[in-house]
Amino acid sequence: MSPRSRVPRASWESDEAKREPPRICPVSGKRMYATEREASSTASHRLADKESGPAQLATYKCDYCNSWHLTSKKP
Repeated sequence: MSPRSRVPRASWESDEAKREPPRICPVSGKRMYATEREASSTASHRLADKESGPAQLATYKCDYCNSWHLTSKKP
């Protein structure tokens, strides 16, 4: 029997694997999230990192860009 070589379907170096840079609010300079759910999910993920994560994060809707942002300040 001959050994079977495994051929990857997509290279991690290909254009398919690259992400678009995050959109940034022109007024606040913060990352823009399309939905409250997306912002909350990111906040939960960052809060789970006990070593380097922030102590608290809250979400809010920006009056300028109409997207959702994260803040470490109390609401």
